[in-house]
Amino acid sequence: MGLGALLAGVGGREVRALPPGALLTHPAGSGHATWALPDGEAVDTDAALRLPAVWACVRLLADSVSTLPVDVFAGARSVRTPRLLVEPAAGQPLHEWLYAVVTSLLLRGNAYGLITARSGAALWPAQVELVHPDLVGVTAHPTTGVPTYRIGGRAYGSDEVWHVRAHVLPGVLLGMSPVEYARQSIGLGLGAERFGASFFGSGAVPSLLIKSMNPDLDQHEADAVKAAVITSQRTRTPMVLNPSTEITPISLRPDEAQFVETQRLNVAQIARVFGVPVEMIGGDAGGSLTYSNTEARALDFVRYCLSPWLVRVETALGRLLPRGQHAKFNPDALLRGTTSERYTAHEAALRAGWLTVDEVRALEDLPPLPRPAAAPADVDDQAAEVVA
Repeated sequence: MGLGALLAGVGGREVRALPPGALLTHPAGSGHATWALPDGEAVDTDAALRLPAVWACVRLLADSVSTLPVDVFAGARSVRTPRLLVEPAAGQPLHEWLYAVVTSLLLRGNAYGLITARSGAALWPAQVELVHPDLVGVTAHPTTGVPTYRIGGRAYGSDEVWHVRAHVLPGVLLGMSPVEYARQSIGLGLGAERFGASFFGSGAVPSLLIKSMNPDLDQHEADAVKAAVITSQRTRTPMVLNPSTEITPISLRPDEAQFVETQRLNVAQIARVFGVPVEMIGGDAGGSLTYSNTEARALDFVRYCLSPWLVRVETALGRLLPRGQHAKFNPDALLRGTTSERYTAHEAALRAGWLTVDEVRALEDLPPLPRPAAAPADVDDQAAEVVA
């Protein structure tokens, strides 16, 4: 199922978690949330994803999290991966399921799943079907504060719904939506996209001004001159004009020339909202920051951008596992350096003695070396053992 707007609950009332001034254009539970800007620009998650910078940020983070291997541990000991982390929903592999979860968190600040199957003596969750957030309402008990989730007209307890939050505030049931809080910047980007499409698509400004000093020029002759100029531009051939005709290129006005700069700054603004390095979504960092190797860049991305999302999802997955177990993403695949860098590190580890050859081979996704067969015992030695 898709992703949509979320409902928040405060004091037993079903409400939207919106900042002051935000305006919903639909009643609760009837569709996806739309936030209207003062100038009439409407921004929702569907519109936001049409902005390339938003799409790139969501894709980068969701792809990075969903494609990492997930290991399960009991204390410090690795245990067998449960079926829940292989196919968490019916017919949906883990990477698709995680992609939907992270996308929902990035756009809405919340993700919901309905526990549909349990297993084992303790009835731990075995399947969690993700629910379209537009179908979910959340209310809090007025005295205990315990949340109740309403999905499709039916109420569910907190033990039946898996709820993950991002960007939380004290005393608030739901996480904050980045699209909701950055709607001004997203609306500016969408407006710039439309302006560019109109400006360049319809040819709003001609590129040349043709001026004739001939007072007897009629419309037929003017059309002939214009057609000759257009043909010359299209075929990139020289033009021959009479002395009474002048051609002047038309330059863009300063406000129109600012279009490109506006787009560049908007990409950087959207990248800041999602905490993504702007150069990783094709933007201009506007500085001289460089990385000495690929591993240093990947480490910077994992440490400052990806790590918070990994911790959020790991903690949420741990709530679905038996007591004493926890899930852990393995970001080593993102931190792999070049071949020469890895081999140099392996050599140092082998020399220091804190890695074996088979452990190094496992890091390179290679099988252990075959063990040499035991040499057959000498016949005389065997006889001697029998006599003894």
